Amino acid sequence: MANRNRNKVAPKEQNAWNVPVQSKSEPVGGKSRKPSTGNSSKVATVAATEPSVSGSKIPLPSSMLKKSQEKFNQVQRQHAETAKKYAAEYVSSEEEEDEKEANGEEAPSNDAATRNILGDVLKNYNGVDADVGKTQEYLQNLLESRNAVCLICIETVKRADRIWSCTACYTFFHLMCIQRWANDSMSMKRINHEQQEGYYNNRGEYIPKPALNVHWDCPKCRREYQPEEIPRHYECFCGKEREPNAHPWLIPHSCGEPCEKKLNPACGHTCRLLCHPGPCPPCPQTVNVSCRCGSSPVKTIRCAQKAWTCTRKCKRKLACGIHECGAQCHDADQCPPCQNRSKQACFCGAQTKEVNCHESRWQCDTVCNKPFPCGLHHCERVCHAGPCGPCPLGLPRSCPCGKSETRAASCSERIVTCGDTCEKLLACGQHLCPERCHQGSCGNCLELVPKVCRCGSTKKPIVCHREAVCEGRCKRMRTCGKHQCNRKCCDGQCQPCDRVCGKTLPCGKHKCSSLCHQGPCYPCNQKSSIKCRCGGTVVEVACGRERKANAPKCKLPCRVASKCHHPNTHACHIGDCPPCALPCGEANDTTNCEHPCRAKCHDAVRVVTRDKNFKPVGPWDVPKETVEVKMLPHPPCTVKVPVMCLGGHETADWPCSSSKPSSCGRPCGRLLKCGVHRCPLPCHKVTHRASTTQDSRCEPCSTGCTLTRPEGCVHTCTARCHKPPCDPCLVSIKTQCYCGLTQVFYKCHEFYPTGMEEKGTEELAELNRRRESFLSCGQKCIKNFPCGHRCTSTCHPGRCPNPEQCSKKVKVSCKCGQRKVEVSCKVARSTPTLDCDQQCEVIRAQKQEEQERKEREAREQEELQNQRELEEYERKFNKRKHRERKRHQVQEEEKGRHWAVYVAPVVAVLIGVGLYFLFVQ
Repeated sequence: MANRNRNKVAPKEQNAWNVPVQSKSEPVGGKSRKPSTGNSSKVATVAATEPSVSGSKIPLPSSMLKKSQEKFNQVQRQHAETAKKYAAEYVSSEEEEDEKEANGEEAPSNDAATRNILGDVLKNYNGVDADVGKTQEYLQNLLESRNAVCLICIETVKRADRIWSCTACYTFFHLMCIQRWANDSMSMKRINHEQQEGYYNNRGEYIPKPALNVHWDCPKCRREYQPEEIPRHYECFCGKEREPNAHPWLIPHSCGEPCEKKLNPACGHTCRLLCHPGPCPPCPQTVNVSCRCGSSPVKTIRCAQKAWTCTRKCKRKLACGIHECGAQCHDADQCPPCQNRSKQACFCGAQTKEVNCHESRWQCDTVCNKPFPCGLHHCERVCHAGPCGPCPLGLPRSCPCGKSETRAASCSERIVTCGDTCEKLLACGQHLCPERCHQGSCGNCLELVPKVCRCGSTKKPIVCHREAVCEGRCKRMRTCGKHQCNRKCCDGQCQPCDRVCGKTLPCGKHKCSSLCHQGPCYPCNQKSSIKCRCGGTVVEVACGRERKANAPKCKLPCRVASKCHHPNTHACHIGDCPPCALPCGEANDTTNCEHPCRAKCHDAVRVVTRDKNFKPVGPWDVPKETVEVKMLPHPPCTVKVPVMCLGGHETADWPCSSSKPSSCGRPCGRLLKCGVHRCPLPCHKVTHRASTTQDSRCEPCSTGCTLTRPEGCVHTCTARCHKPPCDPCLVSIKTQCYCGLTQVFYKCHEFYPTGMEEKGTEELAELNRRRESFLSCGQKCIKNFPCGHRCTSTCHPGRCPNPEQCSKKVKVSCKCGQRKVEVSCKVARSTPTLDCDQQCEVIRAQKQEEQERKEREAREQEELQNQRELEEYERKFNKRKHRERKRHQVQEEEKGRHWAVYVAPVVAVLIGVGLYFLFVQ
């Protein structure tokens, strides 16, 4: 895919000469077409690779051609969809750079994107720029694809690759590569451990094989990792997200979230950068701390620099107890030794020299040689402090072997040997000295004892103080697993192999310089230099990557000869020079104006053409394309010059090539002779452009009066087009009055006079009163007040005025209805009822008695009716003899009760009348 992008022709520039340029199609079969440039004619012909069928000229039926074309289109669509899907899933930073370089794009855009990404990552860091410099340099190297190389496979680490980074040196490796590296390293160590065996030493002790210690190392920094630390998942740098997606505006292999790792040294804060590779910068937080000695006041400082020193001198006493420290601010327990110098004598006083104060008591190399109290012997100890003590020869002494002890008469008397066997334990720890008592130390043990050699293969008698060594060579393999130990009489502890490995490293140039080892060799740590095209920029890459790595981005100017009349202004690059982007600057001979050509340089423009007369045999047949590098003529001048329209309405900037007066499309707008209307024609040619009155070419006015009528007037002016104002409107308007019973007439100009907008508040109020008088019939209003009485005002608009002042007479009574009085309506609303008097109370008592009497008579009538019904029932259904006597009694009772019914009301009325007159009097 990368090769295909490199072989593609650069995209065609938009040109201003309308040259027919046809799009270039992809050749069938996936083969690219390489252009060949001729120096003399600047013409390059690109011939598409044609299949063998294209050479056949046998005509095919139209139906077959149609089916072939449809099938070809279908397959082409499928290939396009597959390519889009693959391109969406796989993004390579190296291929992107190759494509940009092939298209002639400049590098500053990538640099700007790099700066934007770095700015986003470092935006939350508020520390010193020098502290974040190392992290920023690491990030900048990461964003350039050539620096991200896996040291195991010597391949580029791309944006879409799954990686793992070392926690010590922060080097990237492909996840599969580091997993294979770790597994292979541990497998070799396990195999080597299985091949080892225990053995017996020359003392007969069994020495087991060493314990298995399996670990794997970082290929670069050799940091040891345990087996459980083998990476199993692809994680971002901060470890928060698994399988992070590749984002074009984030650092590759990061999640874009805050890092939040614990800072080192541990201060309790976390990293505030976005997820990033490499080490975290020093802590930028601010803390309030005092200086190291604690004598200065607390100040705010960066957490990474919280151990600060002031300018004061330490006043503590040193260990000598005489001098003060005098050093600059430091911790309390870190005062340096006293550096004051003075002449001091040694312990014995024999010598004097200038020493540091903390070294005032020193020892020389001279023997004391002071006489003991005996006066005969001298002290043989080296320079010491204090008295020499008594003479050691005056103490109880023994012979040299220590078997006989005696006390000499004086220290001058010499103790002789006892003549017995010495029998001191020799240095071997097993045998005794066989010599006679003697002065000095005993010699080596000369006893012959059978000894086993170190390898345990030979046993022979040998002098005790010597070690038994045979001449046999060790045949065991060393830790490398390739070379034998070959040491004489080896005790089983074979030394590591001291030979150089010498294997050729993956770079193919250097050999492994480590000691002979098992497993794969560590990657080559050498660097190779690659240069740009001009040789002015050199960068170092991992050894073995110089063939695959891209050339460095050089910022020096290009040294290739320019194809146009401009010097090259672009930077050094690989491949053909990009098209010149500078303006032409030469005199424009196409327009023949005084302006220089401002179009893009067109001295060397690539033009792709196709044969128009080409007739394909089938859909696989592709026409030949011809790429020509031509010098195109100057395009029409596009310099903006001011041009006034035909009617003089506006001055617009037009290209110089088309700078001719034309109509701007606006209405002419010149005031006609009527003084009201303006010329409605679109912008046209006139005699004097600065004139604002009617021209001979303007259309004369042919309309009636179109002046705005007063607000409310809907009648048009009947006069011809004239200047304002119009005559008063004399149309009579008929409408109903406010009460709706009578029709009123008024003139339009009286109701809607002119100039209402300019009138004041008083004039408008007067106009409103006059309008009300026009619409009022002058008769009494037919509307009713809320109380129900008719309005007393004349015909008026809106609600009736003063409804609360209604003076109509209404009757007001008490609650019982006996007392009634006529009052006005407004008084009746305030006092709707009257209070009852004594007469009302008497009448109420009479009504109560009358009601009780009626209830009592009703009960008596009901009892009488019930009695009659009972007698009637007994008469019809009972066979007994009627009781004549009881019937007579009932009739007598009925006669007596009948009299009482008529007398009781008369008596009650008389009593009430008497009481009324009594109360009245």
